[in-house]
Amino acid sequence: MKRDIFTDKEGIDTIPLKMIVYVVITACFLVLVSIAWNGIIPLKEGYEIEQQLSKASNELLSLQKGKARDVSVPFSTEGSMCSIELNFPREITYAGFGVDPDPDNDGNITNSVWSIENNTITYRYDNGVKKKWIIDGQQINFCQGILSDKGKWLPKKTSDSSNNIDIGIVIQKPVSGTYVFELVRYNGTYTLSHFPV
Repeated sequence: MKRDIFTDKEGIDTIPLKMIVYVVITACFLVLVSIAWNGIIPLKEGYEIEQQLSKASNELLSLQKGKARDVSVPFSTEGSMCSIELNFPREITYAGFGVDPDPDNDGNITNSVWSIENNTITYRYDNGVKKKWIIDGQQINFCQGILSDKGKWLPKKTSDSSNNIDIGIVIQKPVSGTYVFELVRYNGTYTLSHFPV
């Protein structure tokens, strides 16, 4: 028996039902992919941060074996230098080198005494999660640098050192760019930043 495709009405009601089922299955698949992707992105970003910190640690440890510039001698030659590339996600509020600038974790780095933590890079997310990266090896003392009128980077001195603000280096959001450090001698050996914060 031959059926005419234009006049056959048998099964016509199943076509919309099949379309609805296919659309629902496709929507469920897309929702599952979206949920999985949103779970993968933080893991990927965390891995990328750790990769950057691992490279930074190696650079900073290598710097400690170099020649330190004596800050007290006006015409001393530059000390050993290194540059670090960081490209943290926008959710990172700050990165502290050798210091935790927000020990009470309230998001404000100016209302509490900074906690000195040599050989540590502390970073905090907008949601309050704080993580620390430990640099294994020789002790590293970080110091914020300030550019003098003569074009030399010198350790920043504050009139009020009660909050330890002159020790350690804090890069506030966005933590992205090339950061240069120099080994200097100033009442000890310090890793001095060559960038304003």
